[in-house]
Amino acid sequence: MSQDSPPAAAAASWQHRQDQAHHCSIFQRGRHRDGTFIRIFVPDAARQPGAELRVILYLHGFALCLPSFYEQHMLQLAEQGWIVLYPDYQRSSYREEPLGPAPAAGASAPAAPSWGRTTRRLLRRKREDALAEDDLPQELARASDEAELASALPALQVKDLRRVLLPWLLIQLVLAVIGWFRRSYARNLGQLIGTVLLSLAYAPKHWLANAAVLAEQAWRDLAREPQYQHWPSQPPAVYGFGHSLGGLLSLSLPALPALIGPAAASPWEPQVILACDPATSTEMGIPGFAIALLKLFGSPFTAEPLRIQDTGPCLSQPVVILHGLADTLVPPQQWDPQGSDGAYAAIHSHEKALFFASSNPQHNPPLLAFHNQAVTSTKYYDDDLFRSFGGVKHGANAYNTAWIWPALTALFHDRVPPAELLNNLPCRPPFNVVDAPPPAPRQRWRWWLVFALTLVAALVWWLAWGMAFTASA
Repeated sequence: MSQDSPPAAAAASWQHRQDQAHHCSIFQRGRHRDGTFIRIFVPDAARQPGAELRVILYLHGFALCLPSFYEQHMLQLAEQGWIVLYPDYQRSSYREEPLGPAPAAGASAPAAPSWGRTTRRLLRRKREDALAEDDLPQELARASDEAELASALPALQVKDLRRVLLPWLLIQLVLAVIGWFRRSYARNLGQLIGTVLLSLAYAPKHWLANAAVLAEQAWRDLAREPQYQHWPSQPPAVYGFGHSLGGLLSLSLPALPALIGPAAASPWEPQVILACDPATSTEMGIPGFAIALLKLFGSPFTAEPLRIQDTGPCLSQPVVILHGLADTLVPPQQWDPQGSDGAYAAIHSHEKALFFASSNPQHNPPLLAFHNQAVTSTKYYDDDLFRSFGGVKHGANAYNTAWIWPALTALFHDRVPPAELLNNLPCRPPFNVVDAPPPAPRQRWRWWLVFALTLVAALVWWLAWGMAFTASA
C-alpha cells in the first residue's frame, strides 16, 4: 500500500508518494497559478548508482494542465524505467491534484476567478504599469507563506492583461449565445478556456521556455535528495513526448535559442521526439471565434504565435508524428506531406515519419481516431465538451496500448528508425495506418458560423458600450 508524505509547507518543498504498484516514486511541487507546477515520476531503479538515467520531458495539450489527463501513461512509463517530467508550462486556475489516485469528475473543479472586478481595476491603470500581485483575482494570488519558485514567464504589464480580458468579455457573450443551444458544452468550454486565461497574456515561446526551465530546476533540486545524489555524475538521456499543443512545443524545443536568445539553450533538448496529434500552430485547436477576438485586441498569445514552419528548420533529431484521421481540432491535412502550407516539409530532420491512424468502429469498444488519442482520461470535464473538443476518454484504449505506447518504446528504447516504426511494433494495431491523409472535405458553413457569432458578439458589445456612454453623459 502506498504511503503519502505530509503536505509540503511551502511551494518549494517536494510532496512525495511511493507507488509500490508501479515501482516508482512520485514527486510534486509548485503551483498551477504561478506557472511553476511540475510532477515527476521516478522509477525505483534510478536510486542505484550506475543505473541508466532515461528521461522523458512530457508536454501536455492546451489547457490540459493536470497530470490526471495523462497519468495512466506516465505511470506505465515509470514502471518501464523511465523518469518522466511533467511541467505545467501555462498559468492556470487549476487546483493542485493530490498525489493519490486520479480524482473523480468535477472533484476539484477550477476556481472561477473574478475577472470582471480585475478588468475594471486595470482600465483605471496606466498601460505600461507593471502588473502587481494585488491586481490579480484572489484565486490566482500567491499566499504570503508560499515560497516563490522561479519560472521563465516574463513580468506582465497592465496592457498585456487588458488585451486578454477585453476579448474574454466578448468570448463570454459568444458562449452565452452557444449556450442557448448547447448549455453544457458552452459552460465547460468557457471553464476550459477560463482556467488558462492568464497564460494567454504571454507569447507561446515563453511557455516553451518555461517547460525547459521547470524541468531543469526540478532535476537539479531533486538530485540533492539523498537517494539521487549520484545523478549529477550520470548525464541523462533526454527524449521528448508531446500531445497537441505540447506536441508542437516538443518539436520546437531545438528552436528555443533562436526564439528567446542564446542564453535559453537548455540541456533538455531531446534526442528523439514523438508528437501525437500535434498542432502546426499555437492557434490550432482553439475555437475560431476566440482566436479572432484575441487577435482583434492584440493578445500576446495571438500576436506572436508559434508555428512549425518557423521552428522546424532547427529540428534535426529523429521525429515521428502520430495523427488521427478523425481529428477535427487539428485536421490531418495540416500535416499532409504534400500540403501547400509546408508544415511537414519545414522539419529539417532527415529522419522523420508521419503515420495517420484510422477509426475502427468494429473494434470492441469502437475506436475513433480523434484528437485526444494520447490522453488517457477526460473525466475532469463533462463528456459533452470533449465530444466536440478532441474526443472523450475514460481510460486507455487500443490507440494507447497498441499504438502510441509501443511506438514510444520502439523509438526511444529500441532506437527503431522513424520510417521503420510500423514494422517494428510487437503486433499490428487493430486499425489501419497510412502515411498520407485524404483531401480535406469542404466545410464552409463553419466559417459562416464563426463570422455570425463574432458579429453578434460585436453588436452586443457596441450596444452595451453605447448605453453605458449615454448613461454617463
